[in-house]
Amino acid sequence: MSSKPVIGRTEKNRMNKRTLDALEYGRIRDQIAGFCLSEEGRESFSLIGPSADPAEVSRRKNLAGAWLAALASERPPAFSAWPPIRPCLPRLTVEGASLVMDEFLSLGLFADAADALRSWASSRESQTASGRRDSLALGAGAGTGRFDSLDGALIESALAIPDLSPVSEAIFRIIDRSGELRDLPELRAIKESIRKIRQDIDRLVNRYLTDDIMKSALQSNLPTIRDGRQVIALRANFRGRVRGIVHEVSQSGQTVYVEPEDVIDRNNDLVTEEHRLSREVARILRELTARIAPLHADLELGLERMVFHDGQRAVASWGAANRCCFARDRAPDAAPESPPAIKLRQARHPLLKDRAVPIDLAFTPPARVLIITGPNTGGKTVSLKTAALFALINQSGWPVPAADPTALPIFDFVGCDIGDEQSLDQSLSTFSGHMKNVAEILESATDRSLVLLDELGSGTDPQEGSAIAMAVLDALLERGATVLATTHHGILKNYGYTHESCVNASVDFDQTTLSPTYRILMGVPGESHALDIAARNGLAPAIVARARSYLQEERADVSALIRGLTAKHEEIDRLEKEKRDEEREIREKRRRVDLKDLQLRQREQELREGGVRRLDNLLEESRKRLENLVRELREGELTRDKTVGVKEWIAEFGALVDAERSTLRSESDQLASDTAALESIAPDSGVPGEGVGRKARAAPRGASSAAQPTSVPDFAPGVDVYVGPSRRRGTILRSASGNRWVVTVGTLKMTVKANELSAVPVAPGAQKATVSVVADLSGDDVPAFELRLLGLRQEEAMRALQRQLDLASMKGLKEFSVVHGKGHGILQQAAHDMLAHYPAVKEFHFALPEAGGTGKTIVTMR
Repeated sequence: MSSKPVIGRTEKNRMNKRTLDALEYGRIRDQIAGFCLSEEGRESFSLIGPSADPAEVSRRKNLAGAWLAALASERPPAFSAWPPIRPCLPRLTVEGASLVMDEFLSLGLFADAADALRSWASSRESQTASGRRDSLALGAGAGTGRFDSLDGALIESALAIPDLSPVSEAIFRIIDRSGELRDLPELRAIKESIRKIRQDIDRLVNRYLTDDIMKSALQSNLPTIRDGRQVIALRANFRGRVRGIVHEVSQSGQTVYVEPEDVIDRNNDLVTEEHRLSREVARILRELTARIAPLHADLELGLERMVFHDGQRAVASWGAANRCCFARDRAPDAAPESPPAIKLRQARHPLLKDRAVPIDLAFTPPARVLIITGPNTGGKTVSLKTAALFALINQSGWPVPAADPTALPIFDFVGCDIGDEQSLDQSLSTFSGHMKNVAEILESATDRSLVLLDELGSGTDPQEGSAIAMAVLDALLERGATVLATTHHGILKNYGYTHESCVNASVDFDQTTLSPTYRILMGVPGESHALDIAARNGLAPAIVARARSYLQEERADVSALIRGLTAKHEEIDRLEKEKRDEEREIREKRRRVDLKDLQLRQREQELREGGVRRLDNLLEESRKRLENLVRELREGELTRDKTVGVKEWIAEFGALVDAERSTLRSESDQLASDTAALESIAPDSGVPGEGVGRKARAAPRGASSAAQPTSVPDFAPGVDVYVGPSRRRGTILRSASGNRWVVTVGTLKMTVKANELSAVPVAPGAQKATVSVVADLSGDDVPAFELRLLGLRQEEAMRALQRQLDLASMKGLKEFSVVHGKGHGILQQAAHDMLAHYPAVKEFHFALPEAGGTGKTIVTMR
C-alpha cells in the first residue's frame, strides 16, 4: 500500500529526472493530485513515480480500475476528506503527552473517514457473498452463489484498513464534531461555580456604572476587560472617587482603568476557578491521549492506506474526466508467445486537452526502430512525447487518454533526447548537448528500454550528422531497445527501408491547404515541406521561388516518389478494408446457408426417427401375431419346416430394423458433430475450411435419400395439419360442430374450419414424427437487471413483464427487480398476479425500504 516514490531507486527504475521533466510527467501528476480530497493525499501523491516492476504496476492498475468501476456504479464508495493528522501521531508514543482538542478533532474525523470506507467494503463483500448481483457483477463461483465483481480489488484493499471505530468513539465522547468540549459531568460543577462568580462580578460592576453620583466621573458606562479582569473606565481627575487597583492609563492620560476593591476578591475567585477548570480539562485530555495511544500503530497503518486510496481515487476520477482507458499488457490480436508491442489507439496528449488531435500508432515486433519523418509543426515531436508519456503514465498505474484496445509493455528505462540542450554555463552547444544525452542513453539502454530521439543527427553538418545518427541506431538495435526517432535527413529514410528491424512512418500533410493533418502514416516516409511551410508563414515568394530553383532534380524525383508511395499506401489501406468487409459478408452468408442446411437435416432426422419408431411397433405387433400363430399350429398339425420358416422371417425382419437403427445412430452422431462445428463459428470468425453446409450436403443419407411415396391422411384426432394461410403446424384433438375441428398449435388450442386446414403428408407406414422445439438463445435481446414499468399502461407493463420473464428463463438470469411504483397499487397487484402464475418464478418479495420498499419487487427464477 506504500505510496513512496520510486524515482532514484536504480535497481528497479532508471527513469532520470531529465526524462520526466522533458515529457512533463510532473504536470500530469499535479493534475491528478488535484483530485485528491485530503492534503496528506496530495502531498503523498506528489512523490509517486513510474515503476518498472510489472507486479507493482498491475497492482496499482487493478486498484485504480476497481475505483473507476465503483465510482460509476449506483452505490459508489463512501470516501471523505480529513484534516492532517501525521504531525500529531508521533506524540501518541510519548508517555504523559497530551494532544489538544483540534488534534483530537482531526483524529476523530480521520477515523470516521476510514470506518466509512471500511463499512462500505464490508457491505459490498456481504453482497457478493450472498449472490445479489448488480452492475459490477462478473462471473459466479461454482455452486456457491458468490460472484466476482469489478470492484473486488477495492473491496479487498479497503477491508485491510484497521478498525478505527474505538478512536472515533473515545474522542467524540469528550468533544463534539465542531471541536468543542462536551458538557461532561466532571466539569459541570466547576462551570456552574464560574457562572455564579461572573454574575456576582457583573452585579458589582453594574452598581458603579448605574450610580447617578458616579456618572460625571465615568469615561464610559460600559464595563471593560483588562488582563482578563473586569474594570471601570474613570476620568483621570475623578480617580479618588473609587478605591481600587489601577490596571492601565490611556495614552492621553485622560482615562484610568480601575478595578474596585469589592470586585477584586470575586475576580480572584474567577481566576482560581478558571485555572481549576483548565487543570481538569488537561487531565481529561491526557487520559484521552492515553486511551488512544495503544492504537498508534493502527492509526499509522490506517493513514498510510487511506492516503494511498485517496491517490487511487484521484487517479480514477482523473481517468473518468479525461475519457481514459487502462493500457493492456499486449494487444488482443497478438499471439501469446509474441513480444509485447506498442499500440496506441486514438491517443490524445493529456496536456493539450480539447486541442489534442487523436493519433494511432502500431509498432509491433520484430520492428524495434520507428523513424518518423515529415514537415515541421506536423506533430512528430508531439507524437514522440505522447508515446513516451503514455509509457510513464501506464507504469505509474494510471489510465491513458486513449481508446481501447491500447497496449503498452513495461520498460525498465525510458530515455529521451528532446529539445534544445544548449547550455552557456557548461559551454555546451546544441549539438554537444544532444551528444551528451545520447551517450548517457546508450550507457543505460537494454532490450527492455524505450528510447526517444528527436531530430536525430541535427545541429551539425547534415552528412556527418546522418552518419552519427545511423551509428547510434545501429548501437541501439544491437542492444534490442525500442526506439522512436524523428528526423529530416533523407539518408535515414533510406536506412529505415534497408533494415528489417526499422519501420518508416510520416505525419500526413494536406497538399491543398499546405497544412499538417497530424495523422501518422505507417510504412511511408514523409517530406519536410519546408518551402511550403516557409511560404505559408510569410517568407517572400521570390525567396521561396529561388530556393526551389536550388533544389536538385534528383531531390524532386525523390519527393515525387514519396508522394506516389503515400498515395499507394492509402489505396492499399482502402482496398484491404473493402476486402475485409467483403470477406466478413461472405462468411456471414455462408454461415446462414450452412445453418439452413443443418435445419433441413434436423427435420429429415426427426422424420426418420418417427419412421423407425413405427417399424419398432410393427415388429412388436408382428412378433405377437406370429407367436399366436405358432401356438395355434401347435394345437393342430405342426411341421418343422413351418416353424423354421416362421423364425427365419422374424429374424430377417428384425435384422432390417436393426440396420435402419444403426444407420440412424451414425447419422445422428454426424449431425451432432456438424452442429457443434457450426455453433463454434461466429459470424465474424475466420473462413471455415470446407464449410459445414457443404459437408452436410455431401453426407450419405442411406435409404431416406431416395424419393419416398407419400399420402395425405384424412382428418382425424391425432393427425398433423397446417393451419390457415400462415401454415402453422398443429395437431387435431377432436371434431367440433359445423365441419370444424379443435386443433392445438404450440400451447394454444383453437377451433378451425375444415377448409382452413390441410393435412401433413406422411410416408406409407410411417409413424408421426416427433418435433423438438429449439430455442435460439444467441439473439441480441437480453433481460434487464432492473425492469422499470413506471409510466406504462397496465397492458404495456404486463407485456413488458412477460417478455422479461421469458428472456430471463432463456438466458439464465436468476434474479432481477421490477420497479412498479406504489400509487394506487393496481400495477403492483397485476405484476404480482403474473409472477405468482409464471411457472419459472421461484419466489418474489418487496425490496428493502432503503432500496425502494413496496415500490420495487425482487424476483428470483428457478
